[in-house]
Amino acid sequence: MLITVDEPIENQFPEGKIVLMDGRVLACHPLANEVEVEVADDSMKLDTTGQYLAVGKKSKLPNQTDEEEKWLEKLFLDNAFYLLGHRERILSDSRMFLTPVAVQSGLAYTGTGGFKNPTVGVYLEWWMTCDGVMRTSKDGERSLIYRLAGSPLSGMNSCREVLENGLSRRVKLMSFRSCWHSFIKVNMRYTAAKHQYQCYSLQQLLDILHSEDNGDSDFSQVVYTMFMQHEIDSLKKRVEQLNRDSKMWHGKYIETLMKLYDKKICKFYKEYKIIESNSQTEIDDLREQKRSLKARLKGGEIDNQTYQRTLMPLNKRIKELALELFQFKFTRVNEVFPDEYISFDMIEQHINNIKKKEI
Repeated sequence: MLITVDEPIENQFPEGKIVLMDGRVLACHPLANEVEVEVADDSMKLDTTGQYLAVGKKSKLPNQTDEEEKWLEKLFLDNAFYLLGHRERILSDSRMFLTPVAVQSGLAYTGTGGFKNPTVGVYLEWWMTCDGVMRTSKDGERSLIYRLAGSPLSGMNSCREVLENGLSRRVKLMSFRSCWHSFIKVNMRYTAAKHQYQCYSLQQLLDILHSEDNGDSDFSQVVYTMFMQHEIDSLKKRVEQLNRDSKMWHGKYIETLMKLYDKKICKFYKEYKIIESNSQTEIDDLREQKRSLKARLKGGEIDNQTYQRTLMPLNKRIKELALELFQFKFTRVNEVFPDEYISFDMIEQHINNIKKKEI
């Protein structure tokens, strides 16, 4: 069994470079070992261990048996917000971007497939592009999702978030599917690059950033701005989705309303077409009179004064017929739908849909 993501897992990058999610291109540093490296498979496959399906207080988390890995995970959690505050610097250097992170996520039924070997850059891009992973509580407490665990089928999950003070805690994500889906999309984008190019260790990366800070480690305003922008982007997407949902449900409502008043609509539309046809016949006759009148003026049969005097009532009658037709539509639509905003175009669309079904 193989679960796929929306986009191809393998991304073709220029030789010696990686292309980030926002389109920027980073030059990479090949590994010193010239022996061809076999890229480990990181695709999602069936796994029945269930160790990543966390349920209740006794749920299991990925095993961390190596003390060094535990220390590296703590180092990452202690500095997660610091790394976020230096996002632009890290996204400008491939060795920083590819710095490995000792955190292992996974899903029930598929295990760690798609989550292997995450990097600092992967987390930064994921936090930048996935809604709901940069979190702000009602009390203003900020946190970052860093571990995903649960079921890809039911959505039941028990993930973890890290607070600004480095402490972590369990959290349940309402948007779990979109979160794990987007993480895999970002992580697998760089699967080959992780095996081919140089990277710093997390401690080396932090040492470089600290040295560049010149002792000034106040990055709180940068992080605050990022969280505000993330919230703005998330709310914007939510509004756009609500607008799409609103249009969809409004369309369903109108469709149901049309079916309810179908007989009245068809009767009204039939009357309208008869009046429209009669009006158009009279208008065509009036226009023919206007053409004949103009021809008589050009032929010298009548003078301009007579022409203008005769033309005026013809134009007036044409306007009257158009106005009468409009008033008929407006009045009758309001009679059929006195409490709803229904346009004549909606009614005509309903009639056309009926005709299509009859063909």
